[in-house]
This record gives sequence, structure tokens and C-alpha cells, in this order.
Amino acid sequence: INITTALSGGNITSNGGAAITARGVCWSTTPNPTISNSKTNDGTGASTFTSNIAGLTGNTTYYVRAYAKNTEGIGYGQEVQFKTNLLLPVVTTADVSPTSATTGSGGGSIASDGGSAITAKGVCWGLTSNPVIGSNNFTSNGTGTASFTSNITGLTANTTYHVRAYATNNTGTAYGEEES
Repeated sequence: INITTALSGGNITSNGGAAITARGVCWSTTPNPTISNSKTNDGTGASTFTSNIAGLTGNTTYYVRAYAKNTEGIGYGQEVQFKTNLLLPVVTTADVSPTSATTGSGGGSIASDGGSAITAKGVCWGLTSNPVIGSNNFTSNGTGTASFTSNITGLTANTTYHVRAYATNNTGTAYGEEES
């Protein structure tokens, strides 16, 4: 199970006396999904199969069950419930301003926490594009979804730096657009 995809499948142990002409899984955000809902088509025959479910929404509960179709009708397997993973936060980088020859000011705002609490936020900077926390310089501006301002220090005069705001939740770290 990921943010927008999941892996499922089924095992057809009996064809009910007629050849299996279609099989797969069906899913919905409400219990007892049918093939009228979203579904996969995973071939024919009475055997084990794997289904790739796509187009899901993060942090959402789904109900899924296997189905098999023959000339007599459609049979459904046991319903299984799962919840997709949380989304990454949505963060925007604020304009960066130099405050001296070796310092600057930047920050960001968080439009969405992605469904779980923001555990870290700040800005990161470096000499190359797409700086990330851990391998570049970064600030730590606490937790939560409030906008923040960061003091960027330790810079070299007359040097171009790349800066991005970041926010971390249980799913991972998201970055805002880059400012120079």
C-alpha cells in the first residue's frame, strides 16, 4: 500500500462449473464493492492472480475484494479494508533576502500537512540546485503548520545560493520551489 497505489489479488479455487472469463479485484470507499465500481481485469482462468490498484487518494480508507466471472455470473471474495498512506506536506518557499554579506533571511508556509502532523520545518540551502536537508545546510523552525522565517547564516560573500523551504510529516519530507 502506497499513497496512490496498492497491490492485491486473489485465488480462484473453483470455477463453479464454467470457465472463468474475467477476474480481478474491485474497490470502493464504501463497503461491498462490485465490478460497477473501480476494478482491475487480470485475465482468465481459475488460479492465483495479482492486481495492481492505481488512482487511489492518499490517507483514504478503501474496501477491496476479488471477483471472478463465468457464464453463470460473478462471484466475489472476502472483503478486505485498507488505508492508503498519508500524503507529503505541501510547502511554499518564501522570497529570500540578504541581510548582510554573509547572512540571509528566508522561510516558508505550509498549505497542507498531508494528513499527519508536521514534525520538522525550515529552509535548506547549498551551492547547487535542489538542496535537501541532511546533505546541505538547513534550519529547524519547529513543528506545526504556521508560516516561518529562517535566518540563513555562514554564507560566503558574492556567492549564489539555492534555497528551498521544507516540511516533514510521517510520510516524508517535501520541498518548496527553489529560490536563489
